[in-house]
Amino acid sequence: MQKSEEKKDINYWPYAIVGMILTVVVLGAWTIKIAVNNPVQESRTYMMNYQDVEENINELIARQKAFEKKFTIDMSQNRLHLGKNVLRIRIVDNETHRPVPNAEILAIVTRPTTSRQDIRLETFTYKKDGFYVSEPFELTREGRWNVQVRVTIGDNVGFTTYKSFVKKD
Repeated sequence: MQKSEEKKDINYWPYAIVGMILTVVVLGAWTIKIAVNNPVQESRTYMMNYQDVEENINELIARQKAFEKKFTIDMSQNRLHLGKNVLRIRIVDNETHRPVPNAEILAIVTRPTTSRQDIRLETFTYKKDGFYVSEPFELTREGRWNVQVRVTIGDNVGFTTYKSFVKKD
């Protein structure tokens, strides 16, 4: 009679172990789903992939310092806004304090977090006022935008970045 009156003890440890394993599996799947939906965007510092920058960083820094001793890149005339824009870039020789008319310019207008909306500007026209003016381009989204510029003058190569916040007026 004692046996039928005794309560049967239930062991919850196997349920807890199975529950923890299932929780880990579900959280792992959720992490993978989030990672696939938000892919990593590569940094494009110096307009190169990061492996090339890492291999040549000392040379790039030395070339940048040599460029900055000879030339100044002025982008202060730029204010980006929604709609049509142009870039105005002035390159000045530090020795003569005159604009440099024979520079090759490449600019990329990009978002800091993605490269999907990059606008590549390769055509710049040198004007009599000493500014290089880009081809027109259009910005359709508000937010932060970076303008990465590479200037080549002979064997000298310099880089600069202009940061802007675009909002509705």
